[in-house]
Amino acid sequence: MALRERYSFSRLPVAEQLPIWDAVWQQGHYYETKSQALYYCAALRKPDDLVRAWPIVLSWIDLVDNWDSSDELSAIYSRVLEVVPEKVYPVLCRWNRSDNPWKRRQSLLALLYYSRSRRSVLPAAKVFPSIERLVDDKDRFVQKALGWTLREALAPYPEETAAFIEEYATRLSAIAFAEGASKLPPDVRERLKTLRASRRKRRAASPQ
Repeated sequence: MALRERYSFSRLPVAEQLPIWDAVWQQGHYYETKSQALYYCAALRKPDDLVRAWPIVLSWIDLVDNWDSSDELSAIYSRVLEVVPEKVYPVLCRWNRSDNPWKRRQSLLALLYYSRSRRSVLPAAKVFPSIERLVDDKDRFVQKALGWTLREALAPYPEETAAFIEEYATRLSAIAFAEGASKLPPDVRERLKTLRASRRKRRAASPQ
C-alpha cells in the first residue's frame, strides 16, 4: 500500500497532515487516490487526533458513491463517536432522515461498525430508533447496513436486538433479515424464517 511507503509529508504532525488528506479526498479523481485519505484517518487512534479529524472528515460523506468508501468512513466515524458522542450522534440522527442514501446508510453503520472493536457503545435507547426508522427503506445498501447493524448489535444489546428482530421479522427485507438474524440461536432463526414464509404464503393467497 502506498501509505506504508510514506509520503513527503508523512512526518508532519497529524494536525498538519489532515488538511493535506482533506485535499486528497476532495480533489482526487481516482478511487485509489482518494482511498489513501480514508486509510490514513482510519488508522488514527489517539482521542485528540480523532477529535481533530472530525470537522474534516464530516463532509467526506458528500462525495461517497460506493459501499467500500462508505464502510471506510464508518470505521472512522464510529471511532470518533466513542470519543465525542455529543458531537457525532446528533449528526448521525440528521443523516438518518437524509434524502442521500449514503448518509442514511452511514447513520446506521457508524453507530457500531464492528461492535467487538468498540470500547464503549451508546445506550440501546439511542441506537434502535435509528434502525426502526429505516426498516422500510427502499435502498438496497441501506437495507444491507440495517442487517449489519442488527447483527453487530446482538453482542452489546442481546435482549433488545432479539426482541427487535422478533417484532419486525415479517417486515424486514430479505437482505436485512438474513444478515441481522445470522447470529441468533439456530432454533430462533428457524422459527422466524417459518414465520416469514407463512406470511408470504398468506400474501400470495390473498385476492389482488
